[in-house]
Amino acid sequence: MNNFFTTFFNEKNLDFQYYTVNSPNGTPNLIPSTVVIDAIKNTKGQEAVKIKDMLIKIDFFNGDVHNYLQHLAQALAKDLDF
Repeated sequence: MNNFFTTFFNEKNLDFQYYTVNSPNGTPNLIPSTVVIDAIKNTKGQEAVKIKDMLIKIDFFNGDVHNYLQHLAQALAKDLDF
Protein backbone atom coordinates (compact mmCIF):
# COMPACT_ATOMS: atom_id res chain seq x y z
CA MET A 1 0.00 0.00 0.00
CA ASN A 2 2.89 2.34 0.78
CA ASN A 3 3.95 2.03 -2.86
CA PHE A 4 0.54 3.36 -3.97
CA PHE A 5 0.79 6.36 -1.64
CA THR A 6 4.36 7.16 -2.67
CA THR A 7 3.45 7.01 -6.37
CA PHE A 8 0.22 8.98 -5.86
CA PHE A 9 1.88 11.87 -4.03
CA ASN A 10 4.88 11.92 -6.37
CA GLU A 11 2.56 12.19 -9.37
CA LYS A 12 0.36 14.85 -7.73
CA ASN A 13 3.37 17.00 -6.86
CA LEU A 14 1.26 18.95 -4.35
CA ASP A 15 2.41 22.32 -3.13
CA PHE A 16 3.53 22.50 0.49
CA GLN A 17 0.89 23.81 2.87
CA TYR A 18 0.23 24.22 6.56
CA TYR A 19 -3.15 23.11 7.81
CA THR A 20 -4.57 24.96 10.80
CA VAL A 21 -6.56 22.57 12.95
CA ASN A 22 -7.69 22.59 16.58
CA SER A 23 -6.89 20.01 19.20
CA PRO A 24 -9.77 18.79 21.39
CA ASN A 25 -8.90 21.40 24.04
CA GLY A 26 -9.16 24.17 21.42
CA THR A 27 -5.45 24.78 20.94
CA PRO A 28 -4.72 25.68 17.32
CA ASN A 29 -2.08 23.56 15.60
CA LEU A 30 -0.21 24.08 12.36
CA ILE A 31 0.44 20.74 10.71
CA PRO A 32 2.54 20.66 7.52
CA SER A 33 1.22 18.73 4.54
CA THR A 34 4.43 16.68 4.56
CA VAL A 35 3.60 15.39 8.06
CA VAL A 36 0.13 14.32 6.95
CA ILE A 37 1.52 12.61 3.84
CA ASP A 38 4.15 10.78 5.92
CA ALA A 39 1.42 9.63 8.33
CA ILE A 40 -0.62 8.36 5.38
CA LYS A 41 2.37 6.42 4.06
CA ASN A 42 2.68 4.72 7.46
CA THR A 43 -0.93 3.59 7.72
CA LYS A 44 -1.75 -0.07 7.54
CA GLY A 45 -4.70 -2.38 7.19
CA GLN A 46 -8.26 -1.13 6.81
CA GLU A 47 -7.27 2.47 7.53
CA ALA A 48 -4.87 2.45 4.57
CA VAL A 49 -7.52 0.92 2.32
CA LYS A 50 -10.04 3.63 3.26
CA ILE A 51 -7.52 6.42 2.64
CA LYS A 52 -6.51 4.89 -0.70
CA ASP A 53 -10.14 4.60 -1.80
CA MET A 54 -10.83 8.23 -0.87
CA LEU A 55 -7.74 9.50 -2.69
CA ILE A 56 -8.78 7.58 -5.81
CA LYS A 57 -12.29 9.04 -5.59
CA ILE A 58 -10.97 12.60 -5.10
CA ASP A 59 -8.59 12.18 -8.02
CA PHE A 60 -11.33 10.77 -10.27
CA PHE A 61 -13.54 13.80 -9.63
CA ASN A 62 -10.61 16.26 -9.91
CA GLY A 63 -11.13 17.24 -6.28
CA ASP A 64 -8.71 19.15 -4.10
CA VAL A 65 -6.51 16.64 -2.28
CA HIS A 66 -5.52 19.35 0.20
CA ASN A 67 -9.08 19.46 1.55
CA TYR A 68 -8.84 15.78 2.43
CA LEU A 69 -5.35 16.19 3.86
CA GLN A 70 -6.65 18.97 6.12
CA HIS A 71 -9.39 16.61 7.29
CA LEU A 72 -6.74 14.01 8.15
CA ALA A 73 -4.61 16.68 9.83
CA GLN A 74 -7.53 17.31 12.18
CA ALA A 75 -7.42 13.65 13.19
CA LEU A 76 -3.67 13.96 13.80
CA ALA A 77 -4.28 16.99 16.02
CA LYS A 78 -6.53 14.85 18.21
CA ASP A 79 -3.68 12.36 18.58
CA LEU A 80 -1.23 15.16 19.45
CA ASP A 81 -3.37 16.58 22.27
CA PHE A 82 -1.38 16.29 25.50
